Amino acid sequence: MKFNLIQNIQGYTFFRDDLFPFLGGGNKGRKMNEIGKFVLSNSYNALVTTGGFQSNHCRAVAVFAAQNKMDCTLVIHGSKDSFLKQSGNAKIMRLSGAEIVFVNEPKEIGYEMDEAMQRYNKKNKKPFYIFGGGHNIEGGYAYVKSIKELQRYKIKHSWEPKYIFLASGTGSTQSGILAGLDKFNFENTKVIGVSVARKSSQAEKIVDELYQSLCVSYQISYTKRTSIVLDDYLCGGYGLYDKNIEEVARTSVKNFGVTLDCCYTAKAFHGMIDFMNKNNINKRDVLFWHTGGIFNFMAEANQ
Repeated sequence: MKFNLIQNIQGYTFFRDDLFPFLGGGNKGRKMNEIGKFVLSNSYNALVTTGGFQSNHCRAVAVFAAQNKMDCTLVIHGSKDSFLKQSGNAKIMRLSGAEIVFVNEPKEIGYEMDEAMQRYNKKNKKPFYIFGGGHNIEGGYAYVKSIKELQRYKIKHSWEPKYIFLASGTGSTQSGILAGLDKFNFENTKVIGVSVARKSSQAEKIVDELYQSLCVSYQISYTKRTSIVLDDYLCGGYGLYDKNIEEVARTSVKNFGVTLDCCYTAKAFHGMIDFMNKNNINKRDVLFWHTGGIFNFMAEANQ
């Protein structure tokens, strides 16, 4: 199926994965759509994964499980009382029928996921373990394939970006794009992730490892592209932001007719604009990969 998700808005080129049509959209919808093919083809019938209150990934997994009548366990970091008060992705998770397990500390996540796997095994189920954010080979491959859409745009419009900017969290989206650029021969395109959680050194290592693994797994000629992740806009960590990022989110619909949320895409867009200004980059040379987040946007009370 062919999608036309690339738009030029006010001189900026957007790859509109916020409009990806399956599992609630966004990069997590695209990744879970690909992971789901592997799940179904290998006869798994239960899913176990993890995320936060507003996890787009957990939402996509829960929706996939509901659509395919699979058991599903979501290990959520935080308090149950707070989760029950939230809208957005949290509401979808609550209504999906998934089992939701809460942990107070990140170190408890692995234990609870393992416990869920054991419970399903004892019930003679075949559970599939999905790392947070859909960070696996199948999830990354979704973004290798997505570059085919960019290639069609390149041919039709005789244009290719010199820079691709995106929000970078677990890193699999960025890894897949890097491998996809190799596969489809985008020789002069750099990919710059704007970190939403990790420091650059750790984030770049994780991106590069999966990038290399994707090239090996899918026989892609590896060109050793540099994995670049900026940590200048973390504002202290995941889910934190400053007034500049908040302003980008608040004005995103008015300025572009697009929703940008404070946690992911507004942070990435602000980082992109700042980086462009500091490095004299023309917006004609840039693609902003909109990774989604409309449910995060709707859940942000300050908007």
